[in-house]
Amino acid sequence: TINFGLNTTYFSAYDFPTEGSAIFQSLESFCRLSKDYAIQSIDSFNKDLFISQEVLKESVFRSQTNVIIHQFQLSSPIELLTELELIEKMIAGNRILSALQTNFMQLYTPWFYNVVQIWMRNRAFRVAQHSTCSCRARIDCNMESTIFDIFESSDFEHYPPTGQILMIIPGMVHSCLPVNTILLSTLECFYNQTCLNDLVSLLPTTGTFTAMPQFEQSRYELNSTIQTIIDNLMIEEWVPNISYKKYYEQCAPISCTYFKNEKYDWKFVLTQSIGLLGSIIMVCSIIIENLVKFILRQPSQNTESISYLQQKTIHQPSEFQFKELDKIYSSNLYCPCSTVSMNYSTFMTIEPYFHQVCSSDLISDAWINYLSGSSLMNDFLPIFNYETSGVFHFQLLSMLCQHAQQTVNISIKTFLQTQFLSSQVISQNQFEAKINSSINDWKSRTIEQFLQTIKIFQVVSHGNQLMSEQFRYFVNNIDSNYTKIYLDVQEYFNCSCTLSSSCLIPMGLMKSTLECFYNLSCMIEIDGYLIYSLKSSFNFSNLNENLNPPNETIESILNKLMIDSWTWNISFSSYYNTGSPSSCTYEYISRNDLFFIITTILGIFGGLSLGLKLLTLIILRFIEKIINNNSFNEFITMIKNLFVCNTEQRLINRLHFVSLLLILSLIFIFSAFKSKSVTVQIKKPSLSNYKNLLKDHSYSLQCSCSQISFPYETFLNIEPHFHDLCSSQFISDEWINYIYGEGHLSRRFSFNDYRYSAPGQFLLLSSLCKLSQDKLLSENLLIEQIKIILNQLQSTTSNSFLNILNLIREIIGSNMMMSAWSTNWEYVSQIESTSSIARTAPLSYSECNCGLSFKCTQSSGDMMSGCYPLESILQTKLYCFYDQNCIDSNGNFRSLNMSTLEKSQFNLNSTIKSILNNLMIEEYKSNLSYENYFNQCQPLSCSYSYIKSHDLAQTIISLISLYGGLVIIT
Repeated sequence: TINFGLNTTYFSAYDFPTEGSAIFQSLESFCRLSKDYAIQSIDSFNKDLFISQEVLKESVFRSQTNVIIHQFQLSSPIELLTELELIEKMIAGNRILSALQTNFMQLYTPWFYNVVQIWMRNRAFRVAQHSTCSCRARIDCNMESTIFDIFESSDFEHYPPTGQILMIIPGMVHSCLPVNTILLSTLECFYNQTCLNDLVSLLPTTGTFTAMPQFEQSRYELNSTIQTIIDNLMIEEWVPNISYKKYYEQCAPISCTYFKNEKYDWKFVLTQSIGLLGSIIMVCSIIIENLVKFILRQPSQNTESISYLQQKTIHQPSEFQFKELDKIYSSNLYCPCSTVSMNYSTFMTIEPYFHQVCSSDLISDAWINYLSGSSLMNDFLPIFNYETSGVFHFQLLSMLCQHAQQTVNISIKTFLQTQFLSSQVISQNQFEAKINSSINDWKSRTIEQFLQTIKIFQVVSHGNQLMSEQFRYFVNNIDSNYTKIYLDVQEYFNCSCTLSSSCLIPMGLMKSTLECFYNLSCMIEIDGYLIYSLKSSFNFSNLNENLNPPNETIESILNKLMIDSWTWNISFSSYYNTGSPSSCTYEYISRNDLFFIITTILGIFGGLSLGLKLLTLIILRFIEKIINNNSFNEFITMIKNLFVCNTEQRLINRLHFVSLLLILSLIFIFSAFKSKSVTVQIKKPSLSNYKNLLKDHSYSLQCSCSQISFPYETFLNIEPHFHDLCSSQFISDEWINYIYGEGHLSRRFSFNDYRYSAPGQFLLLSSLCKLSQDKLLSENLLIEQIKIILNQLQSTTSNSFLNILNLIREIIGSNMMMSAWSTNWEYVSQIESTSSIARTAPLSYSECNCGLSFKCTQSSGDMMSGCYPLESILQTKLYCFYDQNCIDSNGNFRSLNMSTLEKSQFNLNSTIKSILNNLMIEEYKSNLSYENYFNQCQPLSCSYSYIKSHDLAQTIISLISLYGGLVIIT
């Protein structure tokens, strides 16, 4: 309905019909991209680990989970938004042309002989009575979206028409490019049936369309811009579902342990009291006193002692008390936080210091306007002239500085809003190590994403040969019927800009230094050569060479995100005060306390004294019997008499003996099988010791690392095996030069013959292979479990890479950027003897029109051709690379070996896109050394606990002490 096909550029460039189709294609792209980003964010979130060393209470679990979800919702759109803004700045900085000519007007201008130049003039908007906004300077210039009654006008439109208005569309705006137009627009007209009917009535259609329904509960207003909606990934509402039951099932605790504070139980008190009673009485005698002295003189031969786990709680501990306790009981200290989560901003600040160029005169509007001089004059200067290239470079440098600052500020704000989860207070060393690790990881991710977007954009821009104002394009050897325009790009210094990306503005800027601009004399000398020299009025300041080295390249500055240095301040006190633990409980290994030792020793003395006395009498009587030659029968008779009660005294003695034996037996049963927790500690265990302990005490073994953190590379090595294409000759310069031949491909092949754009396709394939390898090798992910490192590495790196690539594809395609290959749009042959408008028209592939979809492709032999070389190579299948006749029938370059497919996860029908979805990787090979991990950990000690249910030594000691007491009582 709103696509005017071959007539698209015959309307005014400021007219809604010119970009209407592209606008809504952009909207559809943003819907799809937002959905993809949201799904990938959720998928990545679901793969993250929820760290829980012990089961959390449901209230704490829900609190932590809600904090994590909120943080996830805030961070999800940031990647899309920052990348989108940077891509827009790269389009503006590279001055790329839209085939719709909404940002630059394109004219046929006779050059010499039979050669015509494509001459670019920028579009401008009136923003005030005497003020304008140029698409060359800003990409977001805008006006109300208007439908004009103008068609096929020959006027050169430097500004919007002032009359012949048919309709102004409420809420819609017109900007330099379709993507900017839709971002700045609202959809209020499309919620209003009357407005929509008025708009449709001006379009060449008989169809009927229904306005969108209004939802009262929508988070967006009717006049919300699309940018506002995209800021939230176009999501109306997140609906989380938190299940504590599933969390508990996943946690699957093997056991639960609880502690309670209580005094000794009645059994212990009774046994100790009885034993102590006997001791107190017997210790008064001289015999026991001498016996005790004798025992005390003897050295102890048994150094083994039983250790017990004791627990103590301190209420409302101060920070100083916590630190002191942490020094002594670091591995067994537990201080639950009253506040489980807190923003990073609660306890830290981050301050970046940008390179001085980002606050200098060199990126100011005054400096850029000074270099621009007369835009009309600059159009006739050589492209490599400073008055032309200098403007490009400093405009792009200004944009990069602005975006770097915006990126860092947004990233810092987001990072400081990140919730730090802490169910219990951790030590200052652990806290600072954890925060420093998070900061370094955040810094590397921010810088990497910034640079990766620029790199991928440059690769796509060069491979697709996107037309730019910085180049001179010529139409040579116009045929007699003027039916076909053959476009050639001017070459510089025998360097083909078709094959070399060095011609691009960013590449020249990256290789440059600012050393001249550290020297005021050099700057004044340059001024003297400019057409519009300031001479004595020159008042721009030079850079300070004491702050930065003058010979530093822009690339090295950009690799640091234009930042010279970072400073951050981490306050443990703020963290501790926010966590505010109400109590601290620590466990320590302790032998029996002093009271227990004294009462036990006294009880043993009492029992031993009486026991030895009785034993001595029995032995003496037995010896006496033997000396008196009593017969064995008399001995048997004596034993039997023990159970004969002839007198009352003997009856009492027998009952005394039986009662004593019964009581001792009962107490033995109670005390001997009483369970006790025993903790054993091993200092500086070796790896073999640790493995043996792990076999026997895996559930209770605890070993604290002396090193809090250490790099994964110290114990883990990951080697990716890339697809054979990425090591084949088909990504080499020799192959690309071979298929490019002598150039002039537009006159040798039809636009829908893959050989026409083959150099661009293979340039892109080569660059994608290199970017995939760079992306993988620079990735530094911090993960919690080694067993999932490969899955996380693969999904995270591929998602990040593909997200950037797909976003760039969508923005370029939606803006209908024109390819110098003339594969998506072509110039219409209407060349006159004087300057005239160079109109464009979309091409079609298999009944798919590039004006409706930039992804149109069709087969060309066993390869593909399409609107852009990138879209063609992505849809190309592997078959041709394994077939000699298909890839190179001349045999100068050999096809891939078919036998390699046997071990490949891809087949002949796999597309390049499917391989790229795996970062061109066949498989990952990992080498994990647990020994290296253990050596890095360097545990100072290991401890384990076990339940001891039968303590024979303690039972004998108790029986001896009890015996002494019971004898006295009975």
